[in-house]
Parts: sequence; C-alpha cells; structure tokens
Amino acid sequence: MTVADNTPILVGVGQRTFRDSGHRERTPVDALQCAIELAMEDSGAYKALQGAIDVLITEPSLLEVTPELAALLPQYPSIELAKRLGFDSRCLKAPEGGNGPQMLVNHFAQQLHEGKARAVAIAGGELSASLRALLGNGHDISHWPKAEPGQCDEPWPNRDGANAEEHRHNLWLPTHMYPLFENALRHRYGHTLEQHLAHIGRIMEGLSHTACETPDAWSYQRPRDASTLMSFGDSSPYLAFPYNRYLCAQMNVDMAAAVILTTVGTARELGIASDRWIYLHGCADANEVWHVSEREDLSRSSSIEIAGKAALQRAGCDIDDIAIMDLYSCFPCAVELACDALSIDPFGDRALSLTGGLPYFGGPGHSYSLHAITTIVQQLRERPEDRGLITANGWYMTKQSIGVYSATPPSSAWQRGDDRELQARIDNAPHPQVEAAPEGAARVDSYTVVCNKGVPDQGIIVGRLDSGARFIAHTEQDETLFKQLLSEDVIGQRGQVSAGETHNLFRFD
Repeated sequence: MTVADNTPILVGVGQRTFRDSGHRERTPVDALQCAIELAMEDSGAYKALQGAIDVLITEPSLLEVTPELAALLPQYPSIELAKRLGFDSRCLKAPEGGNGPQMLVNHFAQQLHEGKARAVAIAGGELSASLRALLGNGHDISHWPKAEPGQCDEPWPNRDGANAEEHRHNLWLPTHMYPLFENALRHRYGHTLEQHLAHIGRIMEGLSHTACETPDAWSYQRPRDASTLMSFGDSSPYLAFPYNRYLCAQMNVDMAAAVILTTVGTARELGIASDRWIYLHGCADANEVWHVSEREDLSRSSSIEIAGKAALQRAGCDIDDIAIMDLYSCFPCAVELACDALSIDPFGDRALSLTGGLPYFGGPGHSYSLHAITTIVQQLRERPEDRGLITANGWYMTKQSIGVYSATPPSSAWQRGDDRELQARIDNAPHPQVEAAPEGAARVDSYTVVCNKGVPDQGIIVGRLDSGARFIAHTEQDETLFKQLLSEDVIGQRGQVSAGETHNLFRFD
C-alpha cells in the first residue's frame, strides 16, 4: 500500500554518555544540545530540520524535585536550546514521570498526523554525577543557565504520585514503595525467599550483561552475575527488603538523548532518506489506580496489560511477533510485572532490555526511555522486517506508555486509537479505599523493611481491615520481628492495627 504523507515517523535519534563527570564547563543545556544535534545529524538532513522543527520539548530534570538543587538548574531549558539551535519553535516542558518519552512520542505522532506540527524534537538528560562532583569539590556552577524570561508551556500538570497516608508512613520514596510489589509477587509466585532472590538475580544478570555490550552504558565495563547482584553486605546493603543498591536504578549519571519526529510527507520534502524512517505501528497510554495503597492487587499491573495489549492490537500483531524489546526496569518488579501482563517469558530467547536497563545502563531520571527509543530505532534500521516494543513507566507503576515500532510501513493507515476506553476499564474496576485511622483485626497484603546502611530500621505494612478497607502502618521496632520479616513470607498473616498521630501501628497476632 502507499504510505500516506501524514503518517508519523521517527527520523533522527541521538544519545551521549559523558564519562568525564565533573567537567566544569558542560552545562545541562550543553548536554541537551549535544543530543539534539546528534539526532539531527542522524537524520542526514541537519540544515533542513533546523528550519522545520516547530515543537521542542524537554524532559524535566530529576534534580528539580529537590528545591535547593532546582534553584541551580534551568527551569525551561527548551527556551535556551531553541535560541542556540536556531529553531523557530514552540517550547514545551514535559511532566514528571519515566513514561514521559514514550507518552510524548505517542502524543506528537497524532499531532503530526493531524497537521498540528511539522517536526518535533524531544530531549532529556541529567548531569547528576557532574553536579555532585562539582558541588562536592566546591566548584562554582553559577555559569549554568537559569530560568530566563520566555514562553514555555507545560500542558501536562504534574500530580503527586503518593497520597497523604503514603507520605505519612514514609512510602513516597521509590526505594520504599517498589519492594511492596516485589514481595507481593514473591507471594503470588509461591517462591521461598531463596527461590525468589535467585529468580530476581537471573533476570537482572541478563540486563547487566546487555549493559556490558552497550557502549553508551554508564557502567558497561562491569558485568555482574546473579550471585554478585543478590549479595547483601557492606558493598551492597539492603536499602529496603528485598532490594540492595545493585537492583535499583542508577541515578548518579551524566547522560542525554533526543529523538526527532515528523511525517512521511515532510521527510520527503526535507530530503530525509527512507532508510532513516521508523514507524510507530501502535501505541497506548494508561494509568493504574493512581495511589498504590488503593490498588486491588499489588502483584499485577492492569495498566501494562490493558495498554500493552491495545498497542499490540493497534499494531496488528501480538507479543510473539515482537523481535526486540525494552521493558522499563527501574526495579526488578517493573520487569516482572510487564512480563506477567504481556505474557513474556523472562528467561526466553528475547532479551528484556536493549540497553541494560536503568540499574546498569543508567537511569537518567525521567529521560531513560529516550535512550531505549534511540536504541530501538538504531537496531530496527538494521533489521527492517522486525518489530520492537517499548514499555515506559512513571511514578510507582502508575503511568504506562507503550509503543510498537518497525522500519517497515504499517499495513493500514495510521490510527492513534482512543485511550479513554482503556482508562475507563481501570477507573471503573473495584478497588479498596484507604482508612487513615484504622482500628482492629487486619491482615497483611504486602510489606517491606527499610534499612539504614543495611541495618533494619522500619517495618512498613500495607494491609486490609476485615471491612475490606486498606491501611498503612509501621511495625514495632523490634530486632526479632525484623529478622522474621527478612526471612519469612508474612503476607496473609493476621494482626491488630491501631491508629496513631504520627503513624499507625500493626502488631502480629
């Protein structure tokens, strides 16, 4: 079939890992500029794109969530970037969340299809390692561009990922929240602790070895086997059970990436060769029940299942037709939940990540999936008959964005699909409400133990009252109890919960 001129395509990608951390002159805007220029060069039509890009959007820096660091960073880097690159473009800032890169590709694919944009550049990056090195050594970074007057739109409002009870009980940190999913998975799988640690280690070992083969990976020189990844000691203590630092996204990196989208008609007009084109065959976005403590089953992701199956259906394929994939991997449970939701064998012939994932390739804040998209574009150009899948996750398995890609044109005309029906299926499903002042008999739905330098410090319980209402509570700070929580599966066990001013308290029967 003839491909319509308004079919959206990706035509340029670029990524760079800056290994000289602490470089005094490089600024966040410099890093973003580097990535965009690489993407423009990758298209083979740098000059033509320079005059065609009319939308420029940047991912927010993860450092912005810390007020004292936010003051050191450019609030709207797209304004400065547009000036440097000579773009006459609308400047935008993306919302917080690791789903952002794929969500933006999905959104702007439709905008391009409808003629609301001519060419779109999406960029993101972090200089966390440099910032830490520079400030730690007392260097001046006053030359880093700050917020300056100019028009930058933020069309997607940010929303806190945690509710008041989750904040009150110290669950707002991802390293505290994600273990709840992992322990719920262990219980559903019926694994002993030893079996489950081996299961996690086998998955993450595969990612580590992929990172070793990826030149742009932050720590690609150091592959780790399962036994090393799952060791818990001075070099890798528990952060929150069952995770050590080897299993968590590696945030202290200097990395940037960018992608450029346009349409088939504009690409032809600009002289971009068709061997640069990658088509988005299908996509979908869906949010889980927003707050973790209000979700029915912490061992499953209905949003990945619903959005993923919709994206595959819109692409006219099923999961067995996917040759390469990158499953978002901030923590092991994110990979496991995606595998379960999409019927992917985690130990099959297909690698679960193209890069090595956030713990080993690097986790540059909200921008990681720009690197995954860049890599899938590069690989699909070399294997044009194949399809690739990206899953991108924001907050606490909360926001899911999925994309199916190929260098081969789709067999039917582009259709974005309506995600409202997908979201309604999630929103209308029954789910528990949280009781802020719980009292009485209760059972455990999931739990974790937060550690301080590897020493158990705080037990956190998410459970149900006999009424069906959810609650969050801390356990008593008891060494014997902590040993039990670190060695047994206590999900389903019963106890008594009582309300407290600073936190609720759960005691086992």
